[in-house]
Amino acid sequence: MQDARPPRVSVVMAVHDGERFVGEAVDSVLAQSFRDLELIVVDDGSRDRSAEIVRARVDPRIRLLTNDRNFGLAASLNRGIAAARGEFIARLDADDVALPARLARQVAYMDAHPDVALAGSWHEEMSEEGVPGAQVRAPTAHWELRWHLCLYSPFAHSAVLWRRELVAREIGAYDERLAYSMDYDLWWRISTRLFVANVPEYLVRLRTHATSMTSTYGDRTNEGLRMQAAHAARLLGWEGDEWANVDRLRRLYRMLIGAPLGRTQQELGQDCTDVMALFEAFLREEEVPRAEAQRLWDDVRMRLGRQLLWVSRTATWRGRRGASIRLLWLVATLAPKAFLSRQAVDAGIGVAARVLRRP
Repeated sequence: MQDARPPRVSVVMAVHDGERFVGEAVDSVLAQSFRDLELIVVDDGSRDRSAEIVRARVDPRIRLLTNDRNFGLAASLNRGIAAARGEFIARLDADDVALPARLARQVAYMDAHPDVALAGSWHEEMSEEGVPGAQVRAPTAHWELRWHLCLYSPFAHSAVLWRRELVAREIGAYDERLAYSMDYDLWWRISTRLFVANVPEYLVRLRTHATSMTSTYGDRTNEGLRMQAAHAARLLGWEGDEWANVDRLRRLYRMLIGAPLGRTQQELGQDCTDVMALFEAFLREEEVPRAEAQRLWDDVRMRLGRQLLWVSRTATWRGRRGASIRLLWLVATLAPKAFLSRQAVDAGIGVAARVLRRP
């Protein structure tokens, strides 16, 4: 019998043939230090023991819904959310793990920040066997997250928690036409109208394995990239076909966030120019408050400066490797403080090697 008083948090999980990991995911929710929750598991037409494993957990907070066939992740999550009673919706995939304090930390954050509609968190990666891997930090403040959404998703799907009624009323649900990037699409729509954040703590572990979403959907994983590239093309007036714009967007992501390897120093300079052009267009369209815009500008310049110093040992200039005067001048123009970073040490080694190679 359902408790007449709704829980504060509804954790929504969808599973399809996930018998190997779903038990651990469910247990991680039941072991939360924050107890005022319900766990809604939607079995999306599984042909294995997934539903049986969930039923074996004897806890009145679990609600198991079953689809008579495989409808897909977005439709299954929407079904779970429609059945939810909590003030907040929290997500967890059926192969990931919520650390014990996850919900307590996020609910406390939302209570302290009533203007925030959605909060994610930092996360840890783990192997198929559950061995912890890299720790991944993402931006935490709204406008920085909004900017980073132009290039990638700074939210881990299994780490988000949002205000159920507010998001349902103002934004809606997952787009069931999307097979892979329904989460990115929802975060984008929420962030355009409501405030978002990331709690600066590691609160979930994300598992990578042969049958995870990331490794299963192949080309459909480009859904989010195509959305980002279309947005950049509109802001910057890019012409050309969709996939050419996706490649351009990837270069900008690598220049600011990833590893811009295999680029000449001339190309790196152009990539920096393109990143700054996209950022300026973003500031204009979003009408970012002046103080926030200045803070973001400082961050973008510092990131670019550090990236240039980091790759300076291998980026070629007139047939030679190592930092050129031209590249170092670009760093000095963008972010002089970058010379105080550890990347500057690498650049110094590159300059020395370049000098020593001269005849």
